[in-house]
Amino acid sequence: MDTWTNFLFLRHGQTDWNLEGRFQGVADIPLNATGIDQAAGAATILARQPIDRIVSSPLIRALKTAAIVSERISIPIDIDTQLIERGFGKLEGLVVNDVKRDIGISLDVPMARHLPPDAEQWPDTVARTQAAIDTWLARCPGETLLFVAHHGLFAALSELLTGHRKEGENGVPYEFQRSGAVWTITKVK
Repeated sequence: MDTWTNFLFLRHGQTDWNLEGRFQGVADIPLNATGIDQAAGAATILARQPIDRIVSSPLIRALKTAAIVSERISIPIDIDTQLIERGFGKLEGLVVNDVKRDIGISLDVPMARHLPPDAEQWPDTVARTQAAIDTWLARCPGETLLFVAHHGLFAALSELLTGHRKEGENGVPYEFQRSGAVWTITKVK
C-alpha cells in the first residue's frame, strides 16, 4: 500500500435487491432502471476525469455499470474476478434489517463482522480487495484506474486506507487520493 497511487472507484448502480435492502453477495442481480440512470450519470461525471483503464467485477450489476461508463469515455473494460462482491452464504437474498433484528444487533451496526461461517469473512474480504487493487496499481504504474465493483470492496478499501469504514453510494464515483501517508475519499463531481 505504500506504493499505491490515487485511483477512482465506482460502486455499481442500484438493483432491486439494493432497493429492498437484501444481501446480494455473489448473486448475479441486474441493475434496475434507477441503477441504469445512476450509471449514466456517473459516466457523465467520469467523462471529465483522465481515466486510462476501467477494471470491473464480472457480476452483471458492476459490469453493466462499467459498460455504460466505457461506452461514454471509449475505454475498454478489464474484468477481474477478485473484484466480485463478498459472498454472504445462507444470508444471500434475505433482508439485512430482518437478519439484524433476528440476531439482536442494532440496525446501525454493519453486518461485516456478524456473518455466518459459510460467508466470506471480513478479514478475507479486506485481504482479497487489497491484493486485487495492489495487482492493478503495480501492473499499470502512472495510469489512472477506475475500479467498478461493490459495497463490500468499497468498505474494505475505506477501512484499509483511512482506518474507518465509509459507506459508498450506488452509482456514485469516488476518488481515493493519497497525500503522504494520509488517504482521503471524496465524491467525484
